[in-house]
This record gives sequence, structure tokens and C-alpha cells, in this order.
Amino acid sequence: MKPVQLSFAAAILVILSCSSVQSAPQDSIEDKLKKLEVQMTVKLDKARVVYDDLIERLMRVERRVAALENENQLLRIDVKKLSEKLETAGARGAPGVDLADVGMRIDQALAKLKTTGNVDEAAKELVPLARYSVTKMAEALRQIGSPDYVASVEKVLAKCPVAELKGPLEETVKARERRTSVARVIGAVADNGLSKILEPYIGDSEPVVQVELGQALLACKNRMGVPPLLKALGAPESEIRFRAILGLKRVNNGQTYGFDMNKGSDENAAALKSWNDWWQKEGQKLFE
Repeated sequence: MKPVQLSFAAAILVILSCSSVQSAPQDSIEDKLKKLEVQMTVKLDKARVVYDDLIERLMRVERRVAALENENQLLRIDVKKLSEKLETAGARGAPGVDLADVGMRIDQALAKLKTTGNVDEAAKELVPLARYSVTKMAEALRQIGSPDYVASVEKVLAKCPVAELKGPLEETVKARERRTSVARVIGAVADNGLSKILEPYIGDSEPVVQVELGQALLACKNRMGVPPLLKALGAPESEIRFRAILGLKRVNNGQTYGFDMNKGSDENAAALKSWNDWWQKEGQKLFE
């Protein structure tokens, strides 16, 4: 194979080309670092702009939240003032309510209840008027001479809202002759908060009151019903003793500790001691 012959001009071009490639300037490490530094500076400047913008937005949000919290606080104050005004208006009689007409309707419903004993019918008239009727019904509990009527009134009261019952019953329970009625109403409602108005009277010395209070409190899952029932275990009447031990058995897994309702305190001494020991050790944790 014969070597390729290059013309003189072509050879000169090749030589010049190689010379130009070798003579092209190369970037030094220092130049490269400077370029990188410039690029990083540009990127950092952009990042700083973005960061400053985010900080500004965050501050605006925080200012808005603070303003909303302030508005919320002011609204709470306004609501509280409005509630107080409404309560005051309610105590005086809501606007537009004819108190004379309401009173007449309540009296008519109670008179009909006394005659017929129809609790459901009376409740339709009296429960919607509970703000006004509860007080009158509580006063009616004094009619000891008509136990059927008193029992009917108790049943209607038990259908009324707890919020309307608390004040009148708290006042009514102060009268000893009406204490058992109040206890039965509260026991039927079975509201733990409402039952607390009975607690100041658990030391009553009357066995009937003791057993009524005890049963009502336990029905409301209030452990303070145990002490009056323990006292009622020593009642002279066997019926009271029976009701007391029945109530206590229900909260102690059917245990009686050998108590015999047909025996007096002396013969039941050991059982009474066991019951009091149980109350001191275990009864304190009742309903927890």
C-alpha cells in the first residue's frame, strides 16, 4: 500500500491547526473557583429574596391570627353580656309572655291532675312551661293530705328539664316534710349533679327520710347514698330495714353480711359492723 501524498498546502494547514489547538488558553483553578463563587452568590441572593418574602408572609399571618384572637375575645365578652341580659329577662318574664295567662294555665293543669291523676296529660301542659310550673309543683308537694296527688306531681316534675328543677328543689328540700318527695323526684331523674342537693341532709334522723335519700342518691350513682341506708338498717320498722338492705345489696354484688330484716339492731350487730367496715374500706370507691 502506497503512502498518501499530501500537498504542501494541506500540510501547512494541518500544522497550523495543531498549533492553534495547543495554544488555546486553559482556565486555572482560581478562575474556576471565582466562577463558582459568582454562581453561588447569585443563587444565595435569590434564596434570600425568597426567604425574606416568606418571613413577611408569615408575619402577616401572625398579625391576622392575633387580630382574630382579639376579635374572638371581644365576641365572648359580648356573648356573656347578652346571656346575662337574657337570664335577667327570664327572671322577670320573657318579653311577650303573659304571666297571668301562664299562671292560669298551670293552675288549671294542676287542678285537672289532682282530679284525674293523668300524669301524661298534665306533663303535656306543664313541662313546656317548666320555667314557671316547677315552682308551683314544688309548692304543691306540701299537700300531704293527698298522697296520690303528691305522687302524680312528683312524676310530672321528674319529666322536667334538670336546669329548671335545681333551684326550686334545692329550696323545697329544706322543708323536712317535703324531703322524701324531692328525693323521689331526683331518684327518678337519676342525674348525678342534681343529686348533690340531697347530700346536706343525709344525716337526717328519720328512717323514712334516710331510706328515700339513700335510694335516690344511689340511683344517681352518688356513693353518698350509702350512709343513710346504713343508718336505716337499724330502723324500728322491718319495711324500712328491707328497703335499706335491698338498696345496699344492689351496690355490693348481692352481699348482705348475714343481715336479717326481721331482726333488730342487737341481733344484727355483727352484720351492721360488717356493713360499716365495708363502707370504710370499699364503699369509698363506689361508682369510680
